[in-house]
Amino acid sequence: LIMINTNEYGKIEVSNKAINDIADLALDSIDEVYPYKKENNCVCSFKDDELRVTVLIKVKQGCDVVKKCNLLQSKIKEAIAGMTGIECKSVDIDIQGFVTEK
Repeated sequence: LIMINTNEYGKIEVSNKAINDIADLALDSIDEVYPYKKENNCVCSFKDDELRVTVLIKVKQGCDVVKKCNLLQSKIKEAIAGMTGIECKSVDIDIQGFVTEK
């Protein structure tokens, strides 16, 4: 769990599952980029007050991989900050394979 805030009513925490869900939403918004598996495509670590995320993906064969990955990094970072207020230190993309058209 990642602590966001503590106030007079209690504390607010975000689970790794919630971060994974946010990353999946960003992933779904980009064409030609696909989750590697159905669930848990995102590995989160929170160390020294810094969130680091690694996302496992597949990409469509023949697409501009660097462009798609840069866009995905940006979308995930923006989505996490926008939904939780947590600044993500890094978003690493791990390409696990390619998807070909049949």
